[in-house]
Amino acid sequence: MRKIYIIIVAVLSICIWLLLTNNPKQIPRASTSIKEKLAAVKDYKYYLDKGNNTIGKEMQKMDLVIVEPIEMQQQYIEAAQEQGALIYGYINAMEADKWNETLYNQLQEDDFYKDEYGKKMYFDEWDSYLMDMTSAHYQDLLLEEIQKQIVDKGLDGVFLDTVGNIDSFLPPEEQVKQNQAMLTFIKKIKQHYNGLSVAQNWGFQTLANYTAPYIDFIMWENFSYDVVGEDDWSLEKIAQLEHIREKFGTQVMTIGFSNETQSRALAEKHHFKFFYNPAGSYYNSWH
Repeated sequence: MRKIYIIIVAVLSICIWLLLTNNPKQIPRASTSIKEKLAAVKDYKYYLDKGNNTIGKEMQKMDLVIVEPIEMQQQYIEAAQEQGALIYGYINAMEADKWNETLYNQLQEDDFYKDEYGKKMYFDEWDSYLMDMTSAHYQDLLLEEIQKQIVDKGLDGVFLDTVGNIDSFLPPEEQVKQNQAMLTFIKKIKQHYNGLSVAQNWGFQTLANYTAPYIDFIMWENFSYDVVGEDDWSLEKIAQLEHIREKFGTQVMTIGFSNETQSRALAEKHHFKFFYNPAGSYYNSWH
């Protein structure tokens, strides 16, 4: 009897295997990871204003859209995600925008970055102030903002803008502690929100020396051929980003402001994603 039982079990196992093999739809497949989806991105958009029906339909054609979640309506976000688009929500990391009154009114004096003379750094073009990432209170405010604007709205990831301010505006002796604080903050995002995908804007040295293991894509604005095509610093950064991508899978999203054809060709040469925006660093127009 035992032999007959073993034979029956074996036959049933073979039948099940053949059934599954001939019906591939029944075979469970692992979901595609965020990193794989980002690697496959071809068309992406960076847009920081409200949507409408036309924009909503255009979003559905994209592989990736970075939005201002305070502005973009939930219906367009969800419709785009249903069509397979990745939606990342904008969070200003190293600056506080005065227009975002809900967040701005919660700031304390120690949340602002101050130079050796105790003076705040104000950006007139954006009506914003440079912030101090070493402030635990400020990090907590940003985490609450990510919860409200990114997690609660079901977005695929958070896009941290102005990370590059650390390299661009702070003296070398201040950069280390701000970079360390940025790394701590990004680790908190991962811990608090179940490994939520994180991207950053600029901050190449911050990426290389601190945040690369936790960043799924970095944005390079003004990746324009007349700016980066033959510049030694830019070519060095391109090589650095290629190395980081190979090691950590961090994709590079570039935006060209001029020389569209040459800029796109340069981006594609290095397998960077490219989006052309002749308006420069203003993303309030879809086209």
